[in-house]
Amino acid sequence: MSEKYNIEELIIRFLQQDINEEELHYLESWLEEDAEHKSYFFGLKSISDSSRRSFFSKEEVNEASWQRMLARIEKDNIEISSYDKSHTYNLWLSLIKYVAIVAIAVGVGWGIKEFQGNTYLSNSKEKEVVYNEIHVQKGGHANTLVLSDGTKVILNAATTFKYPTSFGEKNRMVYLEGEAYFEVAKDEEKPFVVKLNKQDITVLGTTFNVQAYKDESYSIVTLLSGRVMLDAFNELGESTSRMFLKPNQRALSDNKSGSVSLCDVNASFANAWVNGEYKFKDEPLLFICKRLENYYNVQIHLNDPRLEQIRYTGTFSLEQDIMDVFRIIDYEKQFAFKRVKRDIFITHK
Repeated sequence: MSEKYNIEELIIRFLQQDINEEELHYLESWLEEDAEHKSYFFGLKSISDSSRRSFFSKEEVNEASWQRMLARIEKDNIEISSYDKSHTYNLWLSLIKYVAIVAIAVGVGWGIKEFQGNTYLSNSKEKEVVYNEIHVQKGGHANTLVLSDGTKVILNAATTFKYPTSFGEKNRMVYLEGEAYFEVAKDEEKPFVVKLNKQDITVLGTTFNVQAYKDESYSIVTLLSGRVMLDAFNELGESTSRMFLKPNQRALSDNKSGSVSLCDVNASFANAWVNGEYKFKDEPLLFICKRLENYYNVQIHLNDPRLEQIRYTGTFSLEQDIMDVFRIIDYEKQFAFKRVKRDIFITHK
């Protein structure tokens, strides 16, 4: 593979979330070229990922990867022009400063999470970034908004969404807890990043659906068109896996372990709620009930664990009464239903 780009510079730009689509393709190809490349890259990425953790130690930094990076930079500095040397050096220096500040923060007894919060506030004041936050209650109707870059976002019930009034110069970053459908405006110079509790989704222009409720064990990303990159983290904030999704693929991420599974699906099922429908195919009853709780603002109680794994396929309108929905699901007359205000009790006959 020809050296069209300086790999160290691309890695730094990637870690700063300041990489365009062409550069991202080049970096991805470089990673697939050699297993050693992957080891090298993820060793370096672990340094940056350390800032996500609630604790930090010198032993967790991959010293060999760090030295290889310095050696490559020294070698490249002999070969590139003085302008390029200065540009690459400044980029690398910014990452070194970033890691050093994290180490100092821990050294004086700050928790990483507290440190990140303070940094966020400070940076916000410097750049005058103002965030809006929208919360759609359980049982609420879908809420549509258009962001400053033209991106369209539709929020489902029981969802919180945080976004800036205007995006910065390097990227377009938003925060989601719950479910949302995105139609991202294309901008090759500014990646669009959706930050979830334990995942980051990076896109340049595409449509996709996200389910990432705080109280659920899994987060689900379904791609309708375009291409997205999914980074997953475990409960310690350590990077565990990376997936590149193609249209009609779904990534299921375990929020505790950080593991991700990928499968082919009919992506139109994922965002049917945008048009007032709920579609499910071979889904367990427990999963269906979780969705219904958000749509109808109720609590559903399954009195027998065996009920949780019974699978169903169907479509219904979100305008239908929830008891009508259950009567449709129970076409074989296996269950008994009882509603007491906002609680619905389901028992096996």
